[in-house]
Amino acid sequence: MKEAFHINKFKTIGVSISIVLIVLLFIAFLEYIFLKKMGFQYNSLLDLLLFFIMYLFLEIPLAFITEAIPKALKSVGILQTSKGWLPFILNTVLTFLLIEAIDTFMVNIDIKWQGTLIFALVTGFIGWKLNKDEDEPPDIDSEEFKEIENRFKSER
Repeated sequence: MKEAFHINKFKTIGVSISIVLIVLLFIAFLEYIFLKKMGFQYNSLLDLLLFFIMYLFLEIPLAFITEAIPKALKSVGILQTSKGWLPFILNTVLTFLLIEAIDTFMVNIDIKWQGTLIFALVTGFIGWKLNKDEDEPPDIDSEEFKEIENRFKSER
């Protein structure tokens, strides 16, 4: 019974290690093919990891901003829809500026601006496509907006 348990445990560990190695090989493939073609250069894997950690932590608040501005402008009646070109432009520009800022402050990372622009455009396009199916926010003078406002007032 104990031998069967050890064999199953060994199989589980072997499968887990194999999956991790396959994922790492895929990342290495992307790293050396895609990132290098875009002009992304770094001194060590630690620098690369630090870059992506910084990017992810700084991108989260920017994503909230790029989603909130068009919805707020739509709610107050300045825009007819929150799904037009504005979210795409905001996402692309802020992603470009974020990566360029990180590149400026990290001396061990070097990214060509053309690669940053391509990455920002792809990111902006993907975000734009993913948000096309979201519901539009209510207008400020609609009944739905008044109901939401009343719910917030009653919870205080």
